[in-house]
Amino acid sequence: MNALSTDLSNLIRCNLSTLSSASEMIKRLPKEKYNHVERPYFESCLGKHVRHILDHYLCFARDLESGVIDYEQRQRDTQLETNKDYALTIIDKLQDFLRQLAEDNTQDGKLEVLLCNDVDLPQGEATQSSIMRELQFLQGHTVHHYALIATMLRFYGVDTTREFGIAPSTLVHEKTVKVSA
Repeated sequence: MNALSTDLSNLIRCNLSTLSSASEMIKRLPKEKYNHVERPYFESCLGKHVRHILDHYLCFARDLESGVIDYEQRQRDTQLETNKDYALTIIDKLQDFLRQLAEDNTQDGKLEVLLCNDVDLPQGEATQSSIMRELQFLQGHTVHHYALIATMLRFYGVDTTREFGIAPSTLVHEKTVKVSA
């Protein structure tokens, strides 16, 4: 196994772990809190954040073979934001997809990504990317939403780990600072 495939395997493992955190959080969450909006404090529910996260993973899985990832063509399946069990099923399927990607010994293939950057120009511009870069994006995007979810969980009095919603680089930095202190 070369360094590139090791890096790709590590990114897949990290994404699997990140998705596992979502499963654990959803399973612990009281059913009525999954799609509850606590106005005026929040404009959306936890389920909408989960749906948004999974939408991006689903686009990646759907479009990977074509080589053009179109994040603007998200399904926005409202069942993902209202039905915890359905969301858990989709997370399991995405994890299966990522495990298969790792088993296929996939190389870091070149991709194009379509993403809308301007509401006045709804057609996404193509940007060069790679499988590794998109896995990095998916994980970072997910952790960003986890930070918002963690705030909501705390507001609802639901315990979460301190690490949930904190970027891996921040956690590494904190460990480094503690070791050198």
